[in-house]
Amino acid sequence: MIAYLDGADHRYSIQVASASHSGRRSSNEDAMGLMDLGAGGLCCTLADGAGGHGHGELAAQLTVQAVLEGFRENPLFAPASLASLISQAEHRVSGQQSTSASRMHMSATVVVLCIDPEQGRALWAHWGDSRLYWFRAGRMHLRTEDHSLVQQLLHAGLYEENDPRRLPNRNVLAGAIGAEGQVPPSIRANAVALEAGDVFLLCSDGLWEGMHESEMEQLLTASQRPDEWIQRMVGRVVSSGNPHQDNLSALTVWICPRETND
Repeated sequence: MIAYLDGADHRYSIQVASASHSGRRSSNEDAMGLMDLGAGGLCCTLADGAGGHGHGELAAQLTVQAVLEGFRENPLFAPASLASLISQAEHRVSGQQSTSASRMHMSATVVVLCIDPEQGRALWAHWGDSRLYWFRAGRMHLRTEDHSLVQQLLHAGLYEENDPRRLPNRNVLAGAIGAEGQVPPSIRANAVALEAGDVFLLCSDGLWEGMHESEMEQLLTASQRPDEWIQRMVGRVVSSGNPHQDNLSALTVWICPRETND
């Protein structure tokens, strides 16, 4: 999927692409989507579900639906608005948990990116170990920090290794939609000013666990379009031959200079 978003009042042209793969799993419990309101803003979100009996897929779908519907109804560009979107998703999933015993433990990670196209600004939020990466000038500029047991142990200095990909219990979450965690969602407190060439990547752990940031940068430099980059990353992870490969999903937003007729 690739979408080209532009408008007379947009500071930049925006290109969005996404891809998903079930990996070695029988079903895909990731979900993602976007809501483009033109001058009203752009909201992109990705969720990775868990919970057994197929209800991880439901939790991820409910999370994405709640975030996008909430943004459509109240497209405010503010940290409090992002916090509200995640709260609405939590309410949606918890409401379904109580409907049956099999749904009681369903949960989902979530990452949300909102862009103000007129002012050229971005805000984001996340909960769990689905990540947002921000690339500038072809290099990773920032990434979100996982809400996981491993990340907490890293902060406590109990591991010398600082790459969670190689550590045990790396999939144990400290917080997520519908989970009984102690860590609240992280909300970006201040909007960032965008520049032409900025690239954002929202992805589930099935992608980032199978690919180092340097590989992301390498493939980004070699790609002319966002869909090309996404497909290359997903293809590389899938072809690595991991017999336990989890679902992997990615959504990317490219900030591009606007074409003028001057």
